[in-house]
Amino acid sequence: MKALSSYLTAVLIISGCSSLENLKLNLEGRIFHDPEEIYIVQSGDSIWSIAFKNNLDPQNIINSNNLSSPYVIFPNQELSLFNTSLNSIYKATQKNISWNQPIKTSKKPTAEGQYWLIYKEDRGEKIYAVERGKVVVSGPDIPGYGNLVMISHPDGFISLYAHCEKIYVSSGDIIESGMEIAQLGSSEASSPMLKFQLRKNGAPVKTSTISFR
Repeated sequence: MKALSSYLTAVLIISGCSSLENLKLNLEGRIFHDPEEIYIVQSGDSIWSIAFKNNLDPQNIINSNNLSSPYVIFPNQELSLFNTSLNSIYKATQKNISWNQPIKTSKKPTAEGQYWLIYKEDRGEKIYAVERGKVVVSGPDIPGYGNLVMISHPDGFISLYAHCEKIYVSSGDIIESGMEIAQLGSSEASSPMLKFQLRKNGAPVKTSTISFR
């Protein structure tokens, strides 16, 4: 509790006087009253699916709960999201990065909300990695997204490729920018498509800020 008090004091000093009380109430509310600070593991959950659903960085969940590789969790296990929630309050400034196109097409993707891009192409269309990184999910790990590829990139970025047909990479693989990773399909989708998202420190990046080369 003493450490927590010191943390709050430091944050309040840094943030300035105009919104001290609001910030303090916000932090205290998250720390003491947010029911999602403790997550009860459900059947079929993984660290990555929990992080995805809660817009958190999976590494922070691992660190907060002292989990060791291969990060096995089990139903009804309690996971603390306390530290991850604090970390998610402040997000690093996004660098001006130009990403490789996930599909080589002349057609522009359509936006679904603020955070998803939908590529409507023929089944079997090649899907490419948008940047160099490490594959952390390969397969139907998160319900509703079919065969999913998730790649971890430097500086806290993660790219997601949903509804794939065939997947050519496995968890743990190191891949290069522009490498073919999968084929477009309709797994858990009404028609063939690629559903693409970019995340930074666990939080979705607005599609309007993503630059492709």
